Amino acid sequence: MKKPWKIAFFTLVMIHVVIIGGLFFFLMQPSESTIPEPKATKGATFLIHAAKEDVNAFMNDYIQKKKKKGTLSYRVWVNDRVYIASEIELFGRNIPLTMSFLPNVVNGDIELLDPDLSLGGLHIPARYALNYLQTHVSLPDDVVIDPNHNRIYVAVTHMRLKNGYRLSVQSFDLAHDNIALTLTIPTK
Repeated sequence: MKKPWKIAFFTLVMIHVVIIGGLFFFLMQPSESTIPEPKATKGATFLIHAAKEDVNAFMNDYIQKKKKKGTLSYRVWVNDRVYIASEIELFGRNIPLTMSFLPNVVNGDIELLDPDLSLGGLHIPARYALNYLQTHVSLPDDVVIDPNHNRIYVAVTHMRLKNGYRLSVQSFDLAHDNIALTLTIPTK
C-alpha cells in the first residue's frame, strides 16, 4: 500500500513546477514594441530649464492623468538615475519592485537604458521585469517597453499636452541637474 502523504507531496511538487514553468514561459515571450517617430510641430518655440523636482512633479501628474483604473500602480522619480517603483503580489505578499535607468536623449525623446532591477532584495534580469511590466502595467501610449533591448522609450515628442503644446527634450543630465526642454506652442 502506497503512503498517501507521498502521493500528495509529489502532486504538490508537480503543481509548483508547472506554475513556475508557466510563469517563466510567459515572461520570456518576445514582445513587439515599436518606437514612434518624432512629430514636427510648427509654432513658437521656448527653451525651458527644469530641476529634478519639477520633472518629478510633471511626470507623476502626467502618469496619474493617463493611468487606467485597476492596473498595477507605480511611481516614477529622477535623482541620480530615473527610478520606477511598484509592488508585485507574489504568493499572497506584496513584494517591492524597484528599477533604475540611465536616461539618454534621442531625437527629443528619452531612452531609459542600463536597467538595474530588484524584486525585494533580489536582483533580477532586466528582461524578466520588463516583460512583466509590459503585460501588467497600464502605461501611457507614449511609453514603450522594449524587453528585447533592455530599455524603456519615452516618446516625449508624442505627448499630448493641453492646447496642442508639444515638448521635446534637449538635455537630461541628472548628474549636473541640467534638464532642458523645448516647448512648442502651435500658431495659426
